[in-house]
Amino acid sequence: MNDDLDPHAALQALGLTGATAVTPVSGGSDTAIWQVKRAGEIYALRVFRDGEHDVCEREQMVMQATMLAGLPVPQVHAAGTWRNHPALLLSWLPGWPVTDELRMRPWRAWQLGALFGRMHAAIHTLQAPGILQNHPDAWIDWLGPDEQSLQECLRSIDHRVDVLLHLDYHPLNVLTDGKSITGILDWRNARAGDPRADAARTISILRVDRVGRSPVLESAVRRVFEQGWRNGYERKGTPLGDLSLFYAWAGAVMERDLAPKREPEDLARIHHWAMKWKERAQCI
Repeated sequence: MNDDLDPHAALQALGLTGATAVTPVSGGSDTAIWQVKRAGEIYALRVFRDGEHDVCEREQMVMQATMLAGLPVPQVHAAGTWRNHPALLLSWLPGWPVTDELRMRPWRAWQLGALFGRMHAAIHTLQAPGILQNHPDAWIDWLGPDEQSLQECLRSIDHRVDVLLHLDYHPLNVLTDGKSITGILDWRNARAGDPRADAARTISILRVDRVGRSPVLESAVRRVFEQGWRNGYERKGTPLGDLSLFYAWAGAVMERDLAPKREPEDLARIHHWAMKWKERAQCI
């Protein structure tokens, strides 16, 4: 979405002048991102789609709340609008994506998975900000109107409605320096809800979408990483138990979310995965 956007004009709208380098960053499909260098400082400029003011405000408030809780999230230096595109100027966090670390040092998959899992559990110790708790079933509603049966199954069980969920927690959105987790990015999907949904969403991305089909996670490395994640999560948090119903939810959400972005064979694989878990959860 970068083609019709002017990062220099967006920076001026945010009150930042004198940038010495503005470089596009790949990876974002819902927002455009640039690395900005100015006076020895490095920032991330994030420009949202036309009219996404509510999305931007929600993400800004979530990052501010998680930063106050001590999590490694970007600091919001400025917020504003350029030509009806909401924009945020964020701190540039140290480290590199966990995916890159796995590619460079695949033998550390278990240790990285454990770090990844402990940080995920730390997120789930936080109450969601009020702006998210105003819509406690938003994570269920994400399924859309075609999944009424699955929605009813989820609403019929005991579930949390107040926990902060990232809902896009995967190795491309989490940074590391090789020793610790240094950043958690992209809080666009954040909602209040049950942490088992967030866990299932992460697993569905690792197993089915394979983090944008990154080869490093399509092998034994991915399986060991997932095992490390679960070990780290449950040591820091609580046992996840049977996630069948939440896997069904995660698969159906992924199928709906990625319909415009994936090839038919990819969507067929995701659909098969979702149906398998619907059958196991006896919610068809």
